Amino acid sequence: MPVSALRRHACGRLAALALVGALACASSAGVSVRSDRNPDADFGRYASYAWASAPLGGGEWPARNDRTAFDWKVRQLVDEQLAQKGYALGAPGRADLLVDYRVSTEEKELQDTFGEYAKYRSAGGSQGVGEAWVQGYREGTLSVEVSDAATRRLVWYGSATAVVNPSLRDQRMPDAMRRVFASFPPRGQR
Repeated sequence: MPVSALRRHACGRLAALALVGALACASSAGVSVRSDRNPDADFGRYASYAWASAPLGGGEWPARNDRTAFDWKVRQLVDEQLAQKGYALGAPGRADLLVDYRVSTEEKELQDTFGEYAKYRSAGGSQGVGEAWVQGYREGTLSVEVSDAATRRLVWYGSATAVVNPSLRDQRMPDAMRRVFASFPPRGQR
C-alpha cells in the first residue's frame, strides 16, 4: 500500500476515534457523579434486592404524568444496573438489600463572568445569558441509596448531579446511571 494511502487510512481511523470520543464525552458532559460504600458492609452476603417504596402510579401502564414516568425510568435503570452486577430483584421482606432513590433541586446563581455562563451552557443549561444571570438556574441531584434489609443500615450511596434541562434528561440518565453504579460491588464481592 502506498504511503499516501496509509496516511489517509490512518487519518480516517483517527478522525473516527476522535468522533467516538467526542460523542462519549458529550453524553456525560455536565453530569457529575459520586458514590461511596460502607467499608463495614459485606457484599458477599447479598444476592437479592427489593425496592423500599412502591412505584408511583401503582405500576399501571401508561404513566399518567411526567413524575410517574420519571419514577419508572429511574427504577428501570437501577434494575438494569443491579442485574448486570448479578443481583436479583426479590420480594419485599425476603430481599437482602433495599433500594430507594430521591431527587433534590437547588437554585443556583451565576456570578458576573462570561466564563461561568459558558460553563453553565456546556453543562446543559438552555437559558439565554440575561435570563440566566437574572433568574439563575436549577441544579438537580438524583441519589440512589442501598441499605441492608435486615439492619436498615446504608451500605452504598450513589448520586448524579446536573443542570436541570428536561430536554436532555432522557439522553443523560442511562449514561449517568451506568457511571453511578460503576463502583457498585458485583454480587459475591466482599
